[in-house]
Order: sequence, then C-alpha cells, then structure tokens
Amino acid sequence: MPQTKEWKDMTWQEKREARFERWLNPPDVKFVSKEAEELYKQRVTRFIKAIKLEEADRVPVMLPHGNYPAYWAGSSFHELMYDYKKGNEIWKKYIKEFGDMDTFSGPSFVPSGRIAETFPSKQQKLPGLGLPVTARMNEFVEGEYMMADEYDLYMRDPSDFNLRVMLPRTSDVFAPFKNLPPMHGMLGATTFISIMANPEIAALTKKLESMTKEQKKHMDAQLEIRDYVRAHGYPPLGGFGMMAGAPFDHFADALRGTHGIVRDMFRQPKKIHEAMEWYLNLVVETVIKNFPMTDSPVCIMPLHKGDDMFMSDKQFAEFYWPTYRRILLAMIEEGLVPMPFAEGKYTSRLKQITDTPPSGVMWWFDQTDMKEAKRILGKVSCIVGNVPTSVMITGNVQQVTEKCKQLIEDCAPGGGYILAGGASCDHGKMENFKAMMDAAKKYGVYKK
Repeated sequence: MPQTKEWKDMTWQEKREARFERWLNPPDVKFVSKEAEELYKQRVTRFIKAIKLEEADRVPVMLPHGNYPAYWAGSSFHELMYDYKKGNEIWKKYIKEFGDMDTFSGPSFVPSGRIAETFPSKQQKLPGLGLPVTARMNEFVEGEYMMADEYDLYMRDPSDFNLRVMLPRTSDVFAPFKNLPPMHGMLGATTFISIMANPEIAALTKKLESMTKEQKKHMDAQLEIRDYVRAHGYPPLGGFGMMAGAPFDHFADALRGTHGIVRDMFRQPKKIHEAMEWYLNLVVETVIKNFPMTDSPVCIMPLHKGDDMFMSDKQFAEFYWPTYRRILLAMIEEGLVPMPFAEGKYTSRLKQITDTPPSGVMWWFDQTDMKEAKRILGKVSCIVGNVPTSVMITGNVQQVTEKCKQLIEDCAPGGGYILAGGASCDHGKMENFKAMMDAAKKYGVYKK
C-alpha cells in the first residue's frame, strides 16, 4: 500500500504498518517459487497478528536452533569460523531436511576466525582462541574496561574514547592508538600524514588493510545465506535489524563490568543517571530516528542486568526501567517493534514493564513465569517463550510436546503469543525441534 503521508506526519501505528508492508512484501527478494512466496506471507502474517495481540491461524514458532545445524551436519563452531562456504552449505541442507518452520536465520554470531586471530580481543574467547577447539560458542569476557572516573571522558567524545582508550585496553594489537592525538581536535592533512608516518601506526594500518578482503568474504557469506533463506519462504525476525539494549546495560556490560557498575550504584549513582541520560539521547537522535526500512521491523534487544537476581525491584525502578522505557517508546514512535530478550528471570518485573502502548513491544522471556506473564502483560504486549533449554537438550519428544502444550494452553488464548525457546540450543536434538513445531500445529490452532 503506497504511503500518502510524510513520515513525520504519520502516527506510530501508521509507521508500523508501512514497515509491516515492507516485511510482508520485500522488494528485494526473488522467491524460488510461488509456493515459497505464499508460505513466506503466511508466516509473516502469523507474526504480525501475534504482535498486534490478535489470533492468527495458529501460534507462530521461533525454534531455538542456534548453531545446532553445524553439529547436526558433523561440523563445529570452530570450523564455521574459517569455512564460510561450508557453513552456508550446511544451513541450506538443514532447511531442506527440516522443512516447515515459521522463521529461520543463518549461523548465529559466528565471527571470522582469521580476523579474530589477527586482532585478538581481551573481551572475547572463541573455540581454538582462548577456549577448547570443541567449544560450541563464543564467550564474552567481562571486565572494567572503563574506569570509575572516566564517565565524563567517555561522554565528551565516545569515538575518541573508543579509539584511543578502549581499543588499546581490550586488544594489545591496538596499543599504538594510545599515542594518537585527540580525534575531536582540528586535524588537517599534514597531521594525518604525520600520524600515518609513525612506524607503529603504519604497521597497524597495513595489518588492518590485510583483513579487508577477509571481512568482505565473511559478510558476503552472511548475506548469501540470508538471501537464500528468504527466497525459500522463511522470513527474517530481527536477524539483520537493530540490536540495541538498555542504557544501564550499555555501561554495565562492556564498559564498567558487574563489579564496577555495582560499586557505582552506591558510590556515584548521579553519574550513572547522567551517563544513561546522555546515552539515551545519543541513541534516539542518531540511530532510532534515522532507522531505515529493513527486512523486518522487529528489533531483538538482549537484556542482561535487569533480571530478578541482579537488582531489587526498587533498583530496577530507579536505575534500569526509566531510561530503557524511553528507548522503547522512541522505537515504537518510529514504527519499530522492539523485542527485548529478558535473559534470566523477570517475574518480579512484570508489573513494572506494563507501561508501554498496547501491542507496542514483544517480550521474549527466558525463565520468567509465563502464566504470570500472560496474566499481567496479555493485553499490553505480545509474549514470547520459553521452552526450557534443559528440556530441549536432555528431554525426549514427549517431554518437549507436553511442555509446549502447557505453554500454549497458558499463553495462547486471545492471541499475542509466540512459542519459543528460553535460549538457543546448540546441543539440541532434531526430533525435539520437530516436536516443538508439531506441538504448535496440533495444539496452537485458533478456532474460528
């Protein structure tokens, strides 16, 4: 449907409908058949109705495949880090073997092994690079990479801070950047030439240049499998959309770390609030208000420090929810569909997170009480989740089916529910993924 209003004059619902239309009828997808196109539209429609808190033909499903296809095919996370082509071949083979799914994506967060080798980071461990070659996922290494007295330095110029402070701290390869002049000054051509003439900077620049072709190969492989998946009728669900998060997590995760942020909550709470306000405004003005039309309006947003076990309800209300809620509202205003992935438990947070426009947010829960989530959020937000990872990995078909049936009975009435795992199941079983899909088809059908 053609837009008759300018974007700035549209309501958030009208903007969202425009994004839904792009999702439903993607202009750049060449479907392999008419059947694939029809299935694609059926699947997208299923998700759209769930987002709007309406009943579709049945409950949609997000299967927690993760990188399971690699192990199903006898490969590994480590091999996929280096052989991008093989990874794509495996995903194509898996799609053909599995058949009917509501959504599917490519290898989950598998970085380039060659680039990771060339530029090792203290913030990440990978199979064969800090972890055993047989490890099935990467590992984030938390630390105090920004000191307690550096909030102002960071806020003054985050690009300069990341270049001259953060990169040298998190990767020894970038140590020469410590000696660069401040990037927020007036730097002319002569200054840049002088910088590049420094032997250490010149060597680092050469090393960066050596990886440009590798980075292109890695990105091309990801784009290839993305296009293949869509062409065969499987819509994206935030796979290549924006991944953002809560302002509190921005500082708590990669900058101050858990120990650092907890100390700051008691020693300098005003500084945390000042920094979160600054970050909120930065994200809204530079990212959210300029977010383009994409393959899917759904934006996955992993949340880390807001769960029941990290902070009290009072602390959540003070430090976490106010600025994060404004991030959500800004996204909704632009027609985006934020899907916070509430890692851990959010049962005690449910009443606090109801304060958003009806149907504006999708909440994906990990270990939250889903019956309570439906009772409290059912008329406000689409809820997603949360077949336990333990059941998917160690359980049998009957146990998976029973768990899915119970979740559907508790959460599906009236619409607004998507059956999903609590987390990715790289150690899963093909028969359990199929049982999950079959359960939705058997028990999740809405009676018209």
